[in-house]
Amino acid sequence: MRRSFRVILSVIFFALFTISACSYPLAAAPAVNLPETVPATPTWVPDETAPPEPLPTSQSTAAPEVRLCRTSMVRAIPEYNNKNLLASFQTLDPFVVLTIDDGYSNTVFDQVLDLLEENEVSATFFLVGTSFGEKIKKETLIRLIENGSDIAYHSYAHPEVSIIEKMSTEDWLHDYQQWSDALLSVIGQQAYDEGVVAYARAPYGAWTTGFMNFLKEQGLEPVHWNADEHTFEANRTPLRDGSILILHIIPENLDELEQLMESDWKVISVRQALGEVCD
Repeated sequence: MRRSFRVILSVIFFALFTISACSYPLAAAPAVNLPETVPATPTWVPDETAPPEPLPTSQSTAAPEVRLCRTSMVRAIPEYNNKNLLASFQTLDPFVVLTIDDGYSNTVFDQVLDLLEENEVSATFFLVGTSFGEKIKKETLIRLIENGSDIAYHSYAHPEVSIIEKMSTEDWLHDYQQWSDALLSVIGQQAYDEGVVAYARAPYGAWTTGFMNFLKEQGLEPVHWNADEHTFEANRTPLRDGSILILHIIPENLDELEQLMESDWKVISVRQALGEVCD
């Protein structure tokens, strides 16, 4: 009995010692005033469907800068004829698109540029490759480009219709390469990049299947017309808003060009009508 009593006293003593040891750090801790109300804290739940965050990498993932280049001078919608050729523009603005073909006389060419520059007008020139550097001098071609006009494809040697009808798509691709190489060798890469546009006009307006397939393969826009030098004559169809006018670099067309410059029409190039001119 005495042994049991000693065991009980030992248990009581151990319990009191434990309580005393634990109460010391509680008493020593600073008092904290708890707020009467505890604000609700949102709980973040991970989205199991969310993709994992990308790991750091030394390679740049930024997208390349893309320069948009559409500064249209007019409100115009291209109109295509039944052969899918650009032939005019639908517009409410009083403008005429001026296109000028061929080029076999540097003297006449300079006179044409004189009239355009005097009136601050740009045009699209559909030129023949055999003239580059020979009949048409480098200085004249550079002058054309520096004053805001454009150069477009019109064949290398302007073959006769009988030859055109036999030319395949491959023949035209070869012809276009000759044309491009001839122009590039005369004016250089910088002027070429600045002044050459991706438009084409078939010699004599002979839009054959081979020529059209070549244009599609090369990504060139076929540009026709709906007005020529006869539009200035009596009893002829007059110019209208959005007309594409074709003239030639010949002395006989200088009078028509002067009449156009003296008219109330706003005269612009194909590139300006399509809104493809960069500042």
